[in-house]
Amino acid sequence: MAKVAKVAGILALAGVLGVFIGWLVSRQGAIQPIELSPDTNPPPVVLPVAPVAAEPSRPANSQRPPPPAFVEQSADSGSADWEKKLEDILLSDDEDNAKADHILALIPTAPADAQVELSQHLVNMVQDDHYDGAAQLLTNAATASAVSTVLMNDLLNRDNTLKLPMLLAVARNDEHPLKDQAREMLELLIQEDNGTNWEQWSTSINNWLQENPQ
Repeated sequence: MAKVAKVAGILALAGVLGVFIGWLVSRQGAIQPIELSPDTNPPPVVLPVAPVAAEPSRPANSQRPPPPAFVEQSADSGSADWEKKLEDILLSDDEDNAKADHILALIPTAPADAQVELSQHLVNMVQDDHYDGAAQLLTNAATASAVSTVLMNDLLNRDNTLKLPMLLAVARNDEHPLKDQAREMLELLIQEDNGTNWEQWSTSINNWLQENPQ
């Protein structure tokens, strides 16, 4: 009887333990995550933001003004301005070289098409003994090629003592848009081909001018 009672006690204890373990397992499935109250939430992380330039403020009901029509207006006013000035120069009582100086002063600020027309009037007015201003315009690599072409074509009608040195000055300027044409003209006139040997070209021109000064 003592053995039976001992076995019964062990079984009863095992049953109680089983019930307790089952209760613990059931409690694990019912566990929910803990929610922190708003007061206990950690502060949010703020990432740095690159500053953005603010647009100048305008009244709420104002509108952005349209861009000014600067090009068209300036072109029209510029066209009327140079034409009126050219007319005044041509109708003046000044001598031809003085008129050429006034026309030359108009070219840098005139519209592109006007520069070509002005250069045509320039070559009609300027004389060989007053060619320094026209020479600077012709040899300047920044001069529009259309203007340089007008001057170079006129140069072929000038005296040899003016024409050949001017062609050499253009030909030896590596940045000039008409350098190749100038060297070709030298070859045709001198009947020599010195390539890019400019010292030899200078010698050939001097020799040729001694026999053909005009």
